[in-house]
Amino acid sequence: MFYYAGFNTSRLFSTDENITFIVNPFTKIPFPGITDFQIGWGFFLLSKGEEIYICKNSAEDSKDSITQPIRIPEKPLDSFRQAAIGKDSIIILSKDNEIWRYKIYENSWKKVTNFIPSNSESENEYPVKVSQGGCTVALTNLGRVFNVPTLVDMPKRVRFMDIACGFDHTILLAGNGDVYSMGTGTRGQLGHDDLEDSDDPRLIEALAGIKVVQISAAGWHSAVITDQGDLYTWGWNTQGELGLPNRDSKVIAVPSLVDLMNEQDESIEVFVKKVQCGNTFTVCMADDGTLWGCGSNKYGQLGQPRESLSSSSKFVRLTVPLKAETIEDFNCDEWGTVLKTTE
Repeated sequence: MFYYAGFNTSRLFSTDENITFIVNPFTKIPFPGITDFQIGWGFFLLSKGEEIYICKNSAEDSKDSITQPIRIPEKPLDSFRQAAIGKDSIIILSKDNEIWRYKIYENSWKKVTNFIPSNSESENEYPVKVSQGGCTVALTNLGRVFNVPTLVDMPKRVRFMDIACGFDHTILLAGNGDVYSMGTGTRGQLGHDDLEDSDDPRLIEALAGIKVVQISAAGWHSAVITDQGDLYTWGWNTQGELGLPNRDSKVIAVPSLVDLMNEQDESIEVFVKKVQCGNTFTVCMADDGTLWGCGSNKYGQLGQPRESLSSSSKFVRLTVPLKAETIEDFNCDEWGTVLKTTE
């Protein structure tokens, strides 16, 4: 099952034909059979196995059709492999390794011309993940990264394993646990202890020698988890989204270790296994299944009552109407958080 908290403009959550714009606390998603749920600014993307459906508030949507299937032109409905959500478009990676752009409000499609050069002397190369913020970034099976359609200047002997995009920056996880970043750095989101931009992937020196196992980025900030369960954040800190209560600066340009604290503001030992960034907020999960969040709760995206928690500059343990052991996974994006449970 899936539960959601945060901003909503679709008819997925509504009462008596009126849309519930603020979904809070975490509420069961009233749509059976879904296997994944992605959050957009003005829409949701639902997966049913290898089929995807969009849920938005649109004049052409009928009362009996809250969701609409998304079908790549001239392909079966189940040809979808992965999708990356943008403000007004969805980048879709198909099973046959093609990339398509779907313009949501124009209901139009455009196939992205193959940008990966063929080389008969090497292994066949194809995209395995796409992500988008201010641009579209693709990761291939050979660990190379394209700022579509251009191959980025790859560091020597580096193979990337994952990518994550914010509004105008990208962070990249290498196979050895190093983290690189590229894009705009004016809000410290690149983590290089400066506010300079970088056109190509540049090693984040502050994390060198630390094995990072998971990365996340959104808005103008970034976060990573190490193999020791440590959490680091950096970037813009206007709403406390970095979880660093003792840092007064609105820009933290270097990765900083986050201490999780109890209600008495005492540091406690917590092994963090996953982190997700949303716009001006961050949520992480501990190995015991508990969730922690910081930053803005303006739209209820932390799943807490807005009257008691409008924002927090430190990570606070989130009260969730579910047993911690049943929470299998979670994701954040834009102004919302979704939980996946085992029951």
